[in-house]
Amino acid sequence: MEQKPKLTFGDINFKNLEQFKVITQKTLPVTYSENFYYKILTYTDFSALGYYNDIAVGAITARIEDKDGKKTAYIMTFGVLDAYRRFGFGTQLLNELINRIRSHQEIRTIYLHMWVSNEIGFQFYCKHGFEKTTYKKNYYTDIDPPHCYILTKRLYPDVDPPIPYTEEDAEKEQEIAQQ
Repeated sequence: MEQKPKLTFGDINFKNLEQFKVITQKTLPVTYSENFYYKILTYTDFSALGYYNDIAVGAITARIEDKDGKKTAYIMTFGVLDAYRRFGFGTQLLNELINRIRSHQEIRTIYLHMWVSNEIGFQFYCKHGFEKTTYKKNYYTDIDPPHCYILTKRLYPDVDPPIPYTEEDAEKEQEIAQQ
């Protein structure tokens, strides 16, 4: 069996911020402000560039939030350049983030917003233990359709109960699909 190529990881810093910007701009349908990119520099514990043969090919960034009195990690950006997809680099980046987050026992979940039309992304996240937990109507302002899912991964599913995808969410999703 052929072994998949391995990434090395580096922090996002001022010296490689432009590389991070390019990856984000090429892989995500959202446009971010300059201020957003500078703010990323403050999330060093949970952000990484993935390098293959010393070339930045992907990035993942997350921040820690307090939700209902519990700590959770929010994935802000995550992407791998098109030419480097299907080599397992996305899985390696996600696993790197999960390992960093697991070193903080108080963080129980990881979540993200995902555009409803991103079927490939949805399959990827489901394969990695994320579950559809919320449907948000009109979340995006510059993408059509403007709706998203919130996908959540419980880091300790044996201990923490499932997060239900409510009937109300399913009805909203069905209603929009029929329009």
